[in-house]
Amino acid sequence: MIIAAVLDERKFIVPIVEGKVLRIYNSKTKQVADYENPAVHLKEGRRGAALKFAEKQGVEAFVAPPQTFCELSYEKARNDGIQFFQLSNSISFDQFEDRIKTNLLLHQSELPENEIALSF
Repeated sequence: MIIAAVLDERKFIVPIVEGKVLRIYNSKTKQVADYENPAVHLKEGRRGAALKFAEKQGVEAFVAPPQTFCELSYEKARNDGIQFFQLSNSISFDQFEDRIKTNLLLHQSELPENEIALSF
């Protein structure tokens, strides 16, 4: 599965608007590609821009701590068939990788409503 995650400078997974790196990870081959997060230089449409970029890279799932998506980007992701790895808080990418390897974290088709940011 090809998975997207946004990372901060410590390599912790954070919501789209908080990180500078958009990591694309292939869970089968273990290949990693890091890109500048398209949301960094935008004032609006940041989450949607990151989602669009990730989808162009073939992403099938997005790692999602609370507030990763706003209502609009979440609806688009769901309509496009993106799956979600829900996190209750930020963890390091290495911890995430360990959790999916051992099936402690599974992908799902929806996120709780209270974890979706409001669109402005």
